Amino acid sequence: MDSERGQASVEWVALLLCVALALGAVVAFVPLVDGRSLGGTVVHAIVCAVRGDCAAADGDRALAAAYGMRDAALVRRYAPNLVYEPGTYTLPVDWRRCRLHLCSDAPDSSNLDAHLSTRTGTPATVFTHVVHRGGETFIQYWFYYPDSTTTWGGAAALWAAIDSVDHSTYPGYHDDDWEGYQVRVEGSGSALSRATSHHGYQWCKESSCESQWGPWTGWTRVSRGSHAGHIPTVDGRPAIQGVDSHERTTTADGLRLVPLESIDPRGYRPLQRDGPSPPWRKEVYGDPLSNSTG
Repeated sequence: MDSERGQASVEWVALLLCVALALGAVVAFVPLVDGRSLGGTVVHAIVCAVRGDCAAADGDRALAAAYGMRDAALVRRYAPNLVYEPGTYTLPVDWRRCRLHLCSDAPDSSNLDAHLSTRTGTPATVFTHVVHRGGETFIQYWFYYPDSTTTWGGAAALWAAIDSVDHSTYPGYHDDDWEGYQVRVEGSGSALSRATSHHGYQWCKESSCESQWGPWTGWTRVSRGSHAGHIPTVDGRPAIQGVDSHERTTTADGLRLVPLESIDPRGYRPLQRDGPSPPWRKEVYGDPLSNSTG
């Protein structure tokens, strides 16, 4: 009997050792295990638990400090899932850490759920801002990308053929790209959403959705090059899943959320003169119903 108990103890220790080694191997290969093809959300959660440094957990503590528990819960609850148009490489990043493609890009892979840049492991980051107005709560999510290049109609490719040396001469290019996604939580508890898009806001991609709020689905789509957004739909109706299975995603569970209220804006320096205004200088930052993106 004693020998059986002893054997069981040895086997239990061996099992624990195998699990520990397996988890250690997972941690050792971060950020390579960052994708839906490897069970993205599950792997991400395991790695965070083992390392104890989940970006979401750290961010949520910052949210609670900035907004209090109730609003912090709303900010996390309505954080967007991102789906990218094919040809998009960059992730939204923290401008204080990264302002180059070197540290912001991830593969354009149709089965990838990306939360970390490939070469530096920089986490996908979204800045937040909360406004209360007339019994409603407005949650603003702001995405920073190192630059923007308008690709409509193949214009960027045509310009590259003319000037293959200096892409900054392209009229549709600028450094520092700020895009936004906003959620409007009504007093009844129902939620609406909209996204920034080409000097305005819109819900769906159709012209009828310009300057409109629409039903919250949890998803926003990022256009290639310009990073303009819209809410994904199917046959004119909200797409609850919000994602084309052949497009890369960044799901909300792994986003690092940073409240803008906790940042000193004086630390921001634009990369180019007369570039896009950061969120805190935009009209909508103080007036959440504004349709102006300037």
